[in-house]
Amino acid sequence: MGVISNGEVIETGIVTMLSPETKVPAITYATRVEKKEEEEEEMFVVPPLNFSMVDNGIFRSGFPEKSNFSFLQNLGLKSIIYLCPEPYPEENNEFLKSNGIRLFHFGINGTKSSCIQEPFVDIPEDTVREALKVVLDNRNHPLLIHCKRGKVVWLDV
Repeated sequence: MGVISNGEVIETGIVTMLSPETKVPAITYATRVEKKEEEEEEMFVVPPLNFSMVDNGIFRSGFPEKSNFSFLQNLGLKSIIYLCPEPYPEENNEFLKSNGIRLFHFGINGTKSSCIQEPFVDIPEDTVREALKVVLDNRNHPLLIHCKRGKVVWLDV
């Protein structure tokens, strides 16, 4: 796919490779940017930990880091649902602000061990209901739902 913007041609594609550790297919997302004339630059964009598509326009992942921002920009996100109780980091807030992405913060308490032993962490029904309203509202799509590691059980459809 090519897009012309400010004299640049941007091509995006997906390269499938075998992971050397597991011998299971792993996906590497790559973006190639060609500048005007002969100047050429290649850059790789990295998805957040445990990134996956849940449904059309709905994605889930672990906590996005700065190295994931280019990847998230390519998704054209309108909204992010953040499920951790901690405040959203300033660096991530700046990324959201500069890209016009709306943040919905539902601070759900839970621990890794409680999710492994018992996937039904005690989440207040009103919190689940409010989060689902955001997910079901197409005006918020595309959206990313994330916690720390991208393994919230009730969001995997």
